[in-house]
Amino acid sequence: MMFKRAFVCLLLFISVISAQPDGKILATVGGSTITERDFKTRFELSPFLSHKNGWNRDSLKADFLYSLIAEKLWYLEAVDQGADRTEEFRFYFKPLEDLFLRDALFKMEVDSKINLSAGDVNNALSKASKTIKTSILSSPNRDLIQQIHLSLSSGKKLDSLIKLPEYSSIQVIPMELKLGVLQDEEIEDSVFALTPGKSTQPINSENGWIIFHIDNVVFQAVDIANSKVVDKIKQTVKDRRALHRMKEYLGGLLADYKINIESEPFKFVAGQIFDIIYAAPPAKNDSTGFKYILTSTDYQKLRTSIRNDKSGTTLFNVDERPVTVFDFLASLALDEPEFKSQSKNEVFKRLSKLAKDFVQQQILTFEAEKKGLKSLKSVTDDLESWKQNLLAQVMKVSFLDSARVSDSEIEDYYRQDVLKDKDFVLVNIQLLTVKDLNEIEVVLNETGKGKSFSEILKSRGKTDPLVNEKGETGLKPAVFLGDIGIIASKLDLNQLYGPIKRGDGYSLLLVTEKSSMNDSLKFEYESSKEQLRTYLSKKKLNKFLSNKTTGLAQKYNAKAFESELKDLKTSSIVMFVHRLMGFGGRITGVPLLDNWADFIDINQLRQELIP
Repeated sequence: MMFKRAFVCLLLFISVISAQPDGKILATVGGSTITERDFKTRFELSPFLSHKNGWNRDSLKADFLYSLIAEKLWYLEAVDQGADRTEEFRFYFKPLEDLFLRDALFKMEVDSKINLSAGDVNNALSKASKTIKTSILSSPNRDLIQQIHLSLSSGKKLDSLIKLPEYSSIQVIPMELKLGVLQDEEIEDSVFALTPGKSTQPINSENGWIIFHIDNVVFQAVDIANSKVVDKIKQTVKDRRALHRMKEYLGGLLADYKINIESEPFKFVAGQIFDIIYAAPPAKNDSTGFKYILTSTDYQKLRTSIRNDKSGTTLFNVDERPVTVFDFLASLALDEPEFKSQSKNEVFKRLSKLAKDFVQQQILTFEAEKKGLKSLKSVTDDLESWKQNLLAQVMKVSFLDSARVSDSEIEDYYRQDVLKDKDFVLVNIQLLTVKDLNEIEVVLNETGKGKSFSEILKSRGKTDPLVNEKGETGLKPAVFLGDIGIIASKLDLNQLYGPIKRGDGYSLLLVTEKSSMNDSLKFEYESSKEQLRTYLSKKKLNKFLSNKTTGLAQKYNAKAFESELKDLKTSSIVMFVHRLMGFGGRITGVPLLDNWADFIDINQLRQELIP
């Protein structure tokens, strides 16, 4: 498993946040507090859109504070109701625990072992000031490489030598080398020490025998007074050394294990996953290709199938401890691997590779547990915020049945209230929905550089079942568009909003047109009955959530000090970051906060919370 280098800007940003004092208390909930530091960490590392879209920053901060309070209230209620002991919660939380344990093990066994001396730093700064333009000579024939090396060493020119028939089989690849491009630091040192016209000794590599011939050296000054520049250079060297240290550590640890994956449970779950992927709609066109990520509904079906299967659930054992098929599925749910083929052979091959990686992950997890890293404060603190976020969502979802709407309620609303409902408006929405937060990051970067949302939609086409090929819903009742429509009805025209978590994807939306309902626009009842049911269910749920949240605020004696937000300075820079974890894997920089402001009446909650 490859070591992934964290972005320096992310690491520096988090270190700055971590170094800040807690500051003023913005809210108290059930004996715990939300401080300025808590607020800034979540607020500034959440994927918000640019303020230039017309958002009122004070209102945005207030909504975020009340969303944080709501999350904490629902978390406390989840614990009180025992939701943290349910299978559903453990399924999604266990792989997060494992991820943070492996990260702690990486810091102990790899990261802490990497120390740079003053000489190392000076050497890195020297190499950072150079760009080496080189020709890489490659051949599987050692004697041939030795021969051309002797000719080059005697002063003969590469351009002349390479035209000779005896050297025609040698491959010549031009390449620019900068600090950190080469994995081997010793080879890098030898290359960067050479002057134009010189060559390295023949090197035995994975791709045969090679020589680096220096064509030119370009110098660029390094601002050693700039700490960020110097830190980035040092990090490049540390990351490469960490990669080698990690390989050594893994080689030593894994040598003591011989793990056999049980074939029957694996074949059963692989077959079930294949059936889901095979039943998925094929690719729309050849250029995009087939892509599928298992959904939460898929995982529920898989877990039910496994419970009913008689072949057993133990996938393999580590130190006589069983690791189950459920554990493997939970890991997949966190990692969200993409399947790019509906071929049974390709699906099984992909799952086999994922299972082998999972074996290594579990060995590392168990090693971290043996070293007692589960009780580290850094691990427990990180996990606490993720636990609160996840349990609040689990608790909210558990109340969905409270929003059931009867046929008589739908008909009464249609006959009596539809024209009086201020929330019942017509909207035309531009909508983009993607599976991966990385794609949202790309889109936000494009809008930040001046590209219009319309241009982006035009290039991506139909990404959501609610829209046409232009990425628009057309003018229709907002309530017929589900959650997206309810949110859109509250937005100003041309206000880009999101990302919103919807099922197993993420959406960005922009309202281009809005109008009120009237008699001339009234729609036919029977054809709209189910859409009205969805709308009224959502409205009923929001009212329930608002009242429930207010009740929880009373139960847990919550207080908000909104006035303290006025003097709280927050960055206006859009920060969309991931935290890259040791031994592989990544998560968002902070848990993504549910926008509770879309579900609850903030003013109702405010009246209860402000002393």
